[in-house]
Amino acid sequence: MQGHENRHRNRVLTLIRSYYPNLSATDRKVADHIIADPVKTAAQSISDLAAAVGVSTATVSRFVKRISFQSFREFSRELTAAEPLEQANAAAFQDVEQQTTFKGIADSTFNSIRSSLDQTSQVMTEDDLQRAVHLLLNARTIGFYGLGGSAVAALDGYHKFVRTGITCVHNSDYDMQLMQAAQMTPKDVAVVISHTGRNQQTLKLLDTLLAQGVPVITLTSFGNSPLAKGSTVAFISVAEEVNYRSEGLTSLIAQMSIIDSLFLMTAVHGNIEMAASLERVRDAISTTRTDI
Repeated sequence: MQGHENRHRNRVLTLIRSYYPNLSATDRKVADHIIADPVKTAAQSISDLAAAVGVSTATVSRFVKRISFQSFREFSRELTAAEPLEQANAAAFQDVEQQTTFKGIADSTFNSIRSSLDQTSQVMTEDDLQRAVHLLLNARTIGFYGLGGSAVAALDGYHKFVRTGITCVHNSDYDMQLMQAAQMTPKDVAVVISHTGRNQQTLKLLDTLLAQGVPVITLTSFGNSPLAKGSTVAFISVAEEVNYRSEGLTSLIAQMSIIDSLFLMTAVHGNIEMAASLERVRDAISTTRTDI
């Protein structure tokens, strides 16, 4: 039971940190209080928490809904008093410059990746996964969009989903992505990837897709970014800022893991034609390999 509680507590703090950059000053006061002492907060009523922060109960109620909880009761239930996992996660993201050996830097990197993947998995919900897979299975065309570092994840998504037999489109050039987005319809699905969810070009792509009525699945590290808010389904790829390492590094790996999960779910729930397509691709690829 202890491990189950640890996962819930960690999920709450992960969500708070994901939404934090775009919170108002008042909401940040609530967030700071919770992050500073989650154990004490877990035992507080909504009125106790409001009084401790110096805000109204209505502010607290809006805050918990803003970070994806239906009510303060649900939020409080998930915010447990378990400390070990949170301490372990904090240690996993130690700065690289604290390491004195090459192996230490490698270990620090792998630890941060493991922690990022663990937290990303925790904030995914069954409802969001079901909605996303339903959209993907019923799509006429799936378009993959990403710029900069996120272009790597977009290409990975295209590489995976093209095996399903569903028509997939992808282009690394931004102008081509815009033209591609303008040709999509409500019968299609767009997968848009951006670490910050605030890149102006990415948001232009989003506006173009929404104008066409296209359902949008987004992968981003910030749950209340403009990209996440404008999407049909949003998945949070958890990342932490550390010196000497782009904060998008662990986010990219988390994004690719989300894509892998969606691909496997789609393949498992696909029809006979999809199974045949996957088999044809597997057979075609196998002919390119040399027997040992």
